[in-house]
Amino acid sequence: MPPTPRWTDWEQAWEQALYGPAGFVHAAGPPEAHFRTSVHVGTVLAEAMLELLRRTDHALQRPARLDVVDLGAGGGQLLAAVWELAEPDLRRRLRPVAVDLRAAPPGWALPWRSTLPATITGLVVAHEWLDALACPVVQRHGAVVHRLAVAPDGQERLGPPVAAPELAWLRRWWPLADGERAEVGLPRERAWGQVRRRLRAGAALAVDYGHVRGTRPAAGTLSAYRAGRQVRPVPDGTCDLTAHVALDAVAALAPGSTTTQAEALGSLAGGTLAGGTPPGQPWLQQAVRAGQLAELTDPDGLGGFGWVLHPTHVDLRL
Repeated sequence: MPPTPRWTDWEQAWEQALYGPAGFVHAAGPPEAHFRTSVHVGTVLAEAMLELLRRTDHALQRPARLDVVDLGAGGGQLLAAVWELAEPDLRRRLRPVAVDLRAAPPGWALPWRSTLPATITGLVVAHEWLDALACPVVQRHGAVVHRLAVAPDGQERLGPPVAAPELAWLRRWWPLADGERAEVGLPRERAWGQVRRRLRAGAALAVDYGHVRGTRPAAGTLSAYRAGRQVRPVPDGTCDLTAHVALDAVAALAPGSTTTQAEALGSLAGGTLAGGTPPGQPWLQQAVRAGQLAELTDPDGLGGFGWVLHPTHVDLRL
């Protein structure tokens, strides 16, 4: 007889598969080996982040120390590019910190840590961080919404009914018809609240693929990637598990602004971003940069990322 599957709540299995001692984050190599995202597309995103950092600096009246925290830094490309592009006066006051459970990449020269600083004055950027935080995977069966359990090979079955807070969240943000699935965003919202509580003054920016009420997919969004290809979600540590973020629920946690990446890059555009390419660049560099801008603003691709900005004690909008 085949062995009886070991069933685990999807949220717990997801957490262990990504962040456990033998999990994907620690064993699978750099993120760029498995997926491509905005931080891997030239320096355009870093230029936009630098402009947002300048605006944060201005709103804070140019403090003697200005933090910039890359939360879920991955390979560190975004923070490294912002540091290299920063003008000398800003760099003298800048305190860059990369935060990730992975070890720092070889040759990394900037501060790198596994936890957030206790207090932050400046800008926190969480680029594709929320979508990697495990959360309950649920399904409605008749009148009851159940948590889903999963076996190591990816088989699923109905688990216990969801708790009252999860049910209240679903009623507000993701109502389900019979047979429909969802990912409950409460753990992500709690995590984002913890980030904001560390922010003494400045702004916290979340950038992620997401959805809003009225556009939620009936089958949920739990998916997995390995070596650049989308694969079946299996909590065995061999693939990057992810699910889109309920961006409207995150945005509702505090006053702020929400937009798409395409619109955000337009609002932050200044100088070379506004003109597309700096004057005097060789035509090949101009063509490459134009291609990067097109990729980053494509509404059916990376331009569809949602940006949620929550300022603290400053007047700042996207």
